[in-house]
Amino acid sequence: MSFNKVKVAVVEDNGMARANLRNHLLDMGFNQIGCFSNGREFKAHIRHHKIDLVLMDFHLGQNKNGVEVLQELQQQGYISLATCVMFVTSDRLPMIIGQIVDVHPEALIIKPYTISNLMKNIANCLNMHGFLLPIYRLMDEDNYEQALAVLDILLEGDPQGRKRSALIKLRARILTKLKRYSEAAIHYQNILDRSNKVIWAKWGLIQNLFLDGHLEESEKLLLELTASQLTNDKACEWLARISVGNNQYTKAENYMHQIREGELSIPAARLKAYIYQAQEKGDDAITLLEKKRESNRSIRERYDEISLDLARCYLTEAELKSNADRTADIQVAKYLIGAAGRKVSDPSLSQKKDYLLATAAFLEGNLDKSSDILTRPGMDNLHEAEISTITDAIQAWTNIGNKEKAKEYLHLCKDKLENIDEGNNKTTLNMLVTKSEEGIGERRPEALEYNKSGLQKFSNKQYTAATQDFYQAYILFPREIAFSLNLLQSMVDAELLEYEQINTVDFLAEMQNRKLNASNQNRLNKIFKRMVNKNNIYFLDPTSEESVKKTK
Repeated sequence: MSFNKVKVAVVEDNGMARANLRNHLLDMGFNQIGCFSNGREFKAHIRHHKIDLVLMDFHLGQNKNGVEVLQELQQQGYISLATCVMFVTSDRLPMIIGQIVDVHPEALIIKPYTISNLMKNIANCLNMHGFLLPIYRLMDEDNYEQALAVLDILLEGDPQGRKRSALIKLRARILTKLKRYSEAAIHYQNILDRSNKVIWAKWGLIQNLFLDGHLEESEKLLLELTASQLTNDKACEWLARISVGNNQYTKAENYMHQIREGELSIPAARLKAYIYQAQEKGDDAITLLEKKRESNRSIRERYDEISLDLARCYLTEAELKSNADRTADIQVAKYLIGAAGRKVSDPSLSQKKDYLLATAAFLEGNLDKSSDILTRPGMDNLHEAEISTITDAIQAWTNIGNKEKAKEYLHLCKDKLENIDEGNNKTTLNMLVTKSEEGIGERRPEALEYNKSGLQKFSNKQYTAATQDFYQAYILFPREIAFSLNLLQSMVDAELLEYEQINTVDFLAEMQNRKLNASNQNRLNKIFKRMVNKNNIYFLDPTSEESVKKTK
C-alpha cells in the first residue's frame, strides 16, 4: 500500500515524541504529515484541510485530552468515520482505556512501542480501514440501510480473522442505528457466548436491551458490573442515566454517589450537577462544579468550560429567587463568564459568553441591554455551536419575547442531539433541551390537556384510565408538582404497584425528596397514609415516612 498520498495528523504534546513519530512515518513512506501539540492547533488546521489518518495521544498537556478533542470534532463534522483514527498513548488505566474504546478508534497503541510494531499497526489499520471504507462513507451519509447491505455482501464473501470480527462488530453498531435493537443484541450475545470477558460487547448488549424495552434485564446486567472495580463507575453512570430517563432523580443521585468524586469524568460531573439541579439542590451542584473547576485549573480549555457551567448554575439559582434576592447570584455568574477565556480570541467562546450575559441582563431587569447583546455580530451563527450554547440562546430569545426564534433554535438542538453518542453528554444535553422546550411553552399546553382529562376520569373513579392521562402529563412536564401528585394518587387509588416505568413506592420516595410547599406536602402525607392503609400492596412501615427513603 502506498502511503505518500495519505494525509496524516499527529497530535502529541511531547515535542520529542512528536518528532520521533513523524520520523517513523517518513520512514514508512508518508510525506504529508501535520504535527500539532494540542487540540486547538489541530482543530484550527482540520477546519480547512482534509485528514485521512489521525495519530492521537490521550493526554495533551494543559489542554483537553484526545478523546474530548475527537468527540468535539466528530460532533462538528470535521472528523467522520471515513477518517482513520488511532490512539498512541502511555496510559494503561482502565478508566482511560475505557474512554478511548468508547470513541471506536481503529487501533490503540501503548507506549513504549517498537518501530516494527508501530509500522505493523499503522499498515494493518489502514488496510482494514480501506476494506471498511465503502461502509463508513454510507454511514457518514446516514444511509445505514445501504451500509448494512454492502456489509452483508462483504460477509457473504466469508472473510476470516480480523476482517470478519470487524464486520460483525460494525454490523451490530449499524443495527443499533437502524433501531433493530433485538438483532443487535443477538450479535453482542453471540460474542459474549464465545467469551464473556469482551467488555465492549457487554456494553453493546446492555444498550440494545435497554433500547428494546428490556429494562429489567439491562439493569440487572449493569448491577452485576457494579461488583467489579473496573466497570463500577461506568455501570453506575448508565444506571443514573436510565433513572434520569424515568425522572427518578433521587435514584440517579444515589448511583452517582457510588462513584468517588475524584474519579468523575467531566461529562459525569456535569451529569451529576444537573441531577442536583433537577431536584432544586443548586448549592450541591455549585459545590461539585467548583471543586471540579479548581482541580482543572491547569487545563485552561476545561477550566473555561466548567466556569460557564457554573455560571449557568448561578443564573438558574437567580431565576428561582425574587428580584430583590438574586443580585449576588447574578454577580457571581457575570464574574465567571468574564473570567472564562479572558486571554483567548475565539468567536465561538465569545458567542457562548454573550448568550449567558444576555440572560444575566434580563434577570437584572435590563431588557434593552439583553436585546442589544443579542444583536451583536455572529450571534445567529449557531449551526456549528454546541447544544448548551443553543439552549442558552433559546432562553435568551424567549426572555425578550421572541418565541419564533427560540423555536427555530429548539429544532436545531433536537437535530444535533440525534448525533450525540456519548451517554453522559446526551443525557445532560437532553435535560437542557427539555428545559428549553418547557421554557418556550411547547409542552405545557398538551400536558394540561392530559391532566384535565385525567381529573375528569379520576372524579368518575376511573382510576386506571386516569393514571394513563396523568402519566402522559407527567412525562411531558415532570417539573410540575401537581402532575406528579395526581399521578401518584391515581396509581395508589388504582392499587397499582407499577405503571409503565414507574414503581409506586420509588415514586413516593422521589416525591419526598422534592421541595414542596405546605399544601403539596400535606397532600403527599395523605397519599402516604393511603399507601400505608394498603400495606398488602405497598409494604410500607407505617411508623415513619422516612422508612420509604431508607429502602432506597
